[in-house]
Order: sequence, then structure tokens, then C-alpha cells
Amino acid sequence: MNVICRLAWLLLLTVFASLPPSAMAAKPSPATGKAYSLTLEAQPTYGGTPPTIQTPVPVQAKLRNLAPPSTASSNVGSWELLITNPGVTFFEDDTHHPSGTSGTVAKTSDTRILITGMAPLKGDETYVLSFWVTSCGDAQYDATVHTGSSLNGDVFDRKNDKADLSNLQTLIKCADPGLACGEAATLIGDVASLTPELTVVRGGYNKDGGTCSTSTFYASNKLLTANGQVHFRWPVTGAASPEVFAYSVTSLNALPPKVGWLYSDGSGFATDAITNKTVAYIAAPQCLLASGQAFLPAPYGILSQNANGSTLQIKVNTSPQNSVQPVPSPFPAGGFDIIVGGERMHVGSISGSTWNVQRGQGGTANTIHSSGARVMSTPLPLIASADPATLPDGTNVTPIPAGRTTPYPYDLPPLGTGRQAQMCLVGSPVDNGDGTWSSTIIDIGDGWVRIGQ
Repeated sequence: MNVICRLAWLLLLTVFASLPPSAMAAKPSPATGKAYSLTLEAQPTYGGTPPTIQTPVPVQAKLRNLAPPSTASSNVGSWELLITNPGVTFFEDDTHHPSGTSGTVAKTSDTRILITGMAPLKGDETYVLSFWVTSCGDAQYDATVHTGSSLNGDVFDRKNDKADLSNLQTLIKCADPGLACGEAATLIGDVASLTPELTVVRGGYNKDGGTCSTSTFYASNKLLTANGQVHFRWPVTGAASPEVFAYSVTSLNALPPKVGWLYSDGSGFATDAITNKTVAYIAAPQCLLASGQAFLPAPYGILSQNANGSTLQIKVNTSPQNSVQPVPSPFPAGGFDIIVGGERMHVGSISGSTWNVQRGQGGTANTIHSSGARVMSTPLPLIASADPATLPDGTNVTPIPAGRTTPYPYDLPPLGTGRQAQMCLVGSPVDNGDGTWSSTIIDIGDGWVRIGQ
């Protein structure tokens, strides 16, 4: 190789190494025949009452050279680990430093660790990289792997990924086993990720009034970083997941937040797999109020007799042993909505213990309800058809006038009717007096929050 070629090659390597992690992760590896596998394993600990995450959180990345042991030209000489979907960031201080099986290990940014000058990693050998991350939450990782000792030489292809890419993910619970109904927890932030404290309250009741069991959750709070969003999620079991959470998020922006609980293709977050789909954000709808205050779901009473799928009159026992304060009291004037099981109903009038209702509101289905079922309040409004919104690419996400044949994410058939919101905003952002603002969200939808974007 002549001098000019050498200089050109060195310049190319320099430019490549300076690219941001997202650009580097997006570049396909050349088909060199060299391959590796990557697995991430978090090792969290919990303490306090209720037991919440202890930070920073130790994690190990295990990189295995998949080349045959006898092929010396396929030894790994250097590599880098990247966080490509940040829900956490790498952490380092005076007592916490990333380390590896060999070579020089350096955290070069909040989302990149570089390993150079390794002892050659031969075929079938595994390199173990130990490091810490800032908090609980979810993140996805990638790596670039080279034969040379300084991110030079041939590039390896990544192989043996699981179908859901869970080998490239860390899903770190914020509480274990979680919060029972009525419990609260404060997650302490850290300087490295600019993550403020996050105060979380589990509702005193499930949204449907059913039996409450402990539930863990993940809070990827990155509002003060370039990522600019929070994903507050829990292991869901589909649309019927009953949990209710309220949490405060802090931002450098005074604007009201946008929220989303569906992707732009209309799908939801029904599995633990992290995806790179686009969240369909809309302006956060205001929570329903009672006596000027927002409220979490609570029972007005219980059904005193069975209700079939078509009855328009239900019998409700509101005696003190069957209702719990605070609920919206007295009953809101002009009608109000309730939840029985998974069905939303609108109460138009009340005569004694007889409540006259419209069934199957907000896209929920008319179902049979047994005597004794709780009649729950709800803070969640319906999404108004007059609230159009679009994604940056121009994709509509909320209802539009009739005539469209394919629903948008927040549409329901018939087109133009309101879908029940899965998240709502309590009041307006509150000025904390230190250049930050806090917004309180009620969430039953495993959703995302974004402010100022």
C-alpha cells in the first residue's frame, strides 16, 4: 500500500471513529465471514420499603467470537459497545469504572464504551465487559467489532440474535417485586444521566375495580437529555392490563407534554420487547376533575344485581362500606362516566339506586356484569374528534371526518368517534422555581411522555 493510500485509509478510520453511535450502529458490516454474538445481563439490587432499585446498576456485556478456534486471522482485537435506544446511560465516577477481560476500557460518552489493545480474542472465546448504568428502565445495545487493536482491520458481523432481540436489551425493574395498590416510591436521579427524581404512585384500585396484585414497572426518564422523553411501562397483558399509576416528570421546558400509548402503525406496547417504531404522540388530554381536583379510580359503589349486555339501567349500592373516599362526590352534574369491569358507561341520570346508562363508551364492549362488581370512577377522558395531530412525517394519529377507510392509531370505528384516552395530564406544568417544570401524568396505558418536541 503506497503512502497516499495509507493516509486515505487512516483518514477514513478517523472519520468513522468520530461518527455518533447512532450513525455507527446503522452501518452494515461487510461480509467478511467473521462473526460474533452479544448478550447483555443486568444485575440489579433492591432495597427500602417498598424495595426499589439501588443505583448505579451493574451490567455485563458478553461478546463471543464465533470464528473457528484455529483461524488466527479472525481474532478480535478491539470493539465498542453502544446504547442505541437510550433508556439508561453508562455511569462512571471515582469508584465505578468499566472494566474488561483485557485491553484498555474507556467510557467515551454516555452511550459508548471503547475497548482497544485487547489480548487477541480467539474463536469460541468470550470477552466479558463489566460496567454500570445510571438507573432502572429499558435500553437496547449494539457493538462494532474489529480484528485490529484500535477499531481497525476487518469488521465482524453480529449473529445468533434472539427473535425479539432480548439478548441486546436490558429491562431493569424499578421496583421488585413492585408496588401494591396505594404504595408510592421515589426514584433518586443521578448527575450522569441528568435524570431528576421520579415520584410514582400506584392507584389504590385497579382501573376495573378488580383484585389488586403487586406490579413492577420500568421508568426510562430521559426528559433532560437529547432523547427528550419518558417511557413509563410495566409488564402488560394486553389491553386488559388493569394497573393505574400516577407520576411526576420534570423537564427544562414549560410546555405541556405530549403523550402516546400507541405506535404510528396502531399497535401497542403489549410485550417486553423494545422496538424502534415511532410513537404516535398527541397533546396530553386533561384529566377529568371532581371539585376542581384530579382523582385516581375509586369505587362509587357495587352492583346490587346482575347486569346483562343490553340493560340501560343498573342497580348500584353506594353505602359507605361499598364506596371509598375520595371519589368524585357529589356526583358530577350533567352526567359522568364510570368503569364496570372493562366496560365504560356514561351515567345520564340517577334515581335512587337506579343509574340510567349508555353502554360501551370509548370503544369498549358491552359485557355481562355480576352483582358485587365495583362501579369505578375514571379520570380518563375520551379523545375528542376535534383534536387532530400529526407525526413529524405527516402521519395523522387522531380521528378525522368520516370517509376514511383505514383507521389512524387513535381512531375507532365508526370513524370520528372518541377513543378512551389511556393517559391524561393533571392540570398544567408546575414551575419548580429552579428552571424546571413538573407535570403529573395519570397512566393506564404503558405510555410515553415527551415535552417541548
